[in-house]
Amino acid sequence: MTPPHSPTTGAPSELDPYLLVRVRDGRAEFARWRVHDGPDALAMFLTADGATAYARATLTGPGWQLVRPPRTSVLEVLRACYASGVTLAVLDPDGEKAKRVFSIGEVLQAVGPAPP
Repeated sequence: MTPPHSPTTGAPSELDPYLLVRVRDGRAEFARWRVHDGPDALAMFLTADGATAYARATLTGPGWQLVRPPRTSVLEVLRACYASGVTLAVLDPDGEKAKRVFSIGEVLQAVGPAPP
C-alpha cells in the first residue's frame, strides 16, 4: 500500500488521520478495532506505516485502501459512523491497545453541526 499525497493543512495530526477503507456492497466500509470485549471503534492512524501494519496484521478480504481525507471528510466519516451506531474512534490501534480512545459524539458536539 502506498500512502496518498496529502497537502499540509496545518491541522493537528489527530484531525488529519489516515483511514483504511474499502467498498463493500456499494458502501464505504472503514476499518474498525474492538475495544476490549466492548464495541467496535473506527480505526484512525497518525502514520501511513501504522495503518499499513494494522491492515496486514488485522484486516481480511480484498480491496482495503489507505486514504488521508481532508478534515471536512473526516468529520463526515465520524458523523456517518455515529449515525450507524459506532460511537468510538481509536488512534493508532494494534492487536492489543490504542494510543487514544475518542467518543465520536463528544468530538461531533465540539465541532458543531454539519454545514447545510
